[in-house]
Amino acid sequence: MIFQQIRSATSIITYADKRFLIDPMLAPQGTYPAIPYTVSTGKGNPDCELPCQIEDLLNVDAVIVTHLHFDHFDETAAKLLPKHLPLFSQSAEDAEKLNESGFKDVRILDENGITFSGITLIKTPCDHGSSDAVTSFFYQEADLEKDACGVVFKTNGEKTFYLAGDTIFYQGVSNAICQYRPQVIAVNAAGAQFPLGHALIMNQYDVLVLMRKFPEIEVIATHVEGVSHATVTRSLLRDFARENQLTKLKIPNDGQTFSF
Repeated sequence: MIFQQIRSATSIITYADKRFLIDPMLAPQGTYPAIPYTVSTGKGNPDCELPCQIEDLLNVDAVIVTHLHFDHFDETAAKLLPKHLPLFSQSAEDAEKLNESGFKDVRILDENGITFSGITLIKTPCDHGSSDAVTSFFYQEADLEKDACGVVFKTNGEKTFYLAGDTIFYQGVSNAICQYRPQVIAVNAAGAQFPLGHALIMNQYDVLVLMRKFPEIEVIATHVEGVSHATVTRSLLRDFARENQLTKLKIPNDGQTFSF
């Protein structure tokens, strides 16, 4: 498999010769305002430009949308993605919204797995701040969904890959690792908070615990930087990895590719 970091949570995964565009946020820098009630990089959202032309991202076999927050599927993606592309969504509710945007082939991920071109895609759970009463309150106030999902990729001849999605490190992530035994995991590790002090996704300490519990696994840190409410930078995470001997942690720059 090949993992290419694009920007923030957006990446391209080539798995069994099929290209999957993950969580496309395609707007130019500063298109959307900063997230309220938390830290801000002062650059709006996204807080940096794409490392490539948008056209380079449209030549894919399928799109996976783990949830419908703007930094995982934005208005620009809804407008520019070819409407015939298969889109995988976490729920019937999300699928209905994607259908309303004109997409003709929306498929719903399932905990029991669904098949695409010989690849099994298995939905896994996330805690995207949903267990936090304060975050849940602000989600409701802002009319934002609180659920997200991860995805396990399995097929013969490839390493099992786990896209953990927007989640803190919690028992659901441990359970997915124990059940599916992935050799490679991509974790969203910007340490984003909403509101201030309330974690939405992993930070450096979540990554540390995951890697100490499962030292045999290669880990990719994606969704680092790129959004206004990130608290973890690549330089911070690289220093932290060096100090804690996290030798199996990959921290790609935007546009960078790793093969496994």
